[in-house]
Formats: sequence, structure tokens, C-alpha cells
Amino acid sequence: TAEYKEAIGSMLEEVDRLTRMVDTLLRLSRGDAGTVQLSPQPLDLAELARDVATSMAVLADERRQRLDVEAPAAVPVVADRLVLRDAIINLVDNAIKYGPSESTIVVAANGDSTHAVLTVTDTGPGIAAQHRARIFDRFYRVDEGRSREMGGTGLGLAIAKWAVEASGGQITLDNTERGSTFRIV
Repeated sequence: TAEYKEAIGSMLEEVDRLTRMVDTLLRLSRGDAGTVQLSPQPLDLAELARDVATSMAVLADERRQRLDVEAPAAVPVVADRLVLRDAIINLVDNAIKYGPSESTIVVAANGDSTHAVLTVTDTGPGIAAQHRARIFDRFYRVDEGRSREMGGTGLGLAIAKWAVEASGGQITLDNTERGSTFRIV
């Protein structure tokens, strides 16, 4: 009986992983086809950054990490809140997964009269130069084994890219000596 329960539990976990992957692929396909109806509205990017950090704090705590938000003032943007939130969640989730225990992840939001900028910075292993051109590609993983082990499908950054571009922005990976800094403008 115990073996059956364990096997069924394992199968349910795999079904859940596959369901999430199919949902993500459907969302990307709808985005490619232009059938996703966005609802852009004025919002505060700094407030959205704080909201994401609050909702992701439990995951960071499990890894003994700190999530700091640096957003000294309101940063007004016009975007679909849920779509942009998805992008930020994917970036913070990756920072948590690949950042070392007892490290700090910084989510910063600032802007001027022409641009709003949000960055997510971690002190993890970083992304080697040979992988940077492909990290936003669907199913691309820098380290195939480690990503699968951590539940990754290679779709998080593709979703983030789609979400940011659908909102009229750009997403890039900054060159850093250590860790990763993703920048949304």
C-alpha cells in the first residue's frame, strides 16, 4: 500500500508539472497568435515590485534568502498588471532558484520622465557568455540537469520576454561579474 501511494504521488507531481508546462505553452502560443487581450492601465511599478516580493518571500525564506525592494518613489507605467506581474515573478523565481542560500536578491524600480526600469539582481552563478544569446528561447536551459531537478521547463524567461514585449518594453540580461541582473525597460 505504501509503495502504491508513493507511486501515485509521484505520478500526480509529474501530471502537475506537465499541466503547468502545457498551460505555459498555450499562453505563449496565444501571445504569438495575438489573441491575448491585454488590459493596459496606469500602475505603479514600485508597488508591483513590492507586491511580487511579498508574494515570493516564502520561497526565499525556504532558501534562507532575503528579498529586498529598492523603490524609493512611485514609478508610473501603463501596462497590463497581471501580464507584467508574471514577468517579474518569473525573474524573481529564477533568482531564488539559482541564488545561493543566505544571499540577498534585489528588486529595484526607478524611472524618469521617459523610461521606467525594473531590475532583478542575484548573486548566483550567473549566466556564461555562450548562453546569453539563447536564454530567452523556449525550452533553453543553461544546465539541463540542474533545471529539471529544480522543476524548470525552460519556459520562464520566454514567458517573461513575451510579457514585457507585449507591454511595450524590453528585457535584457546585464553583463555582470557575478550573479545575474535582468533589466526590464
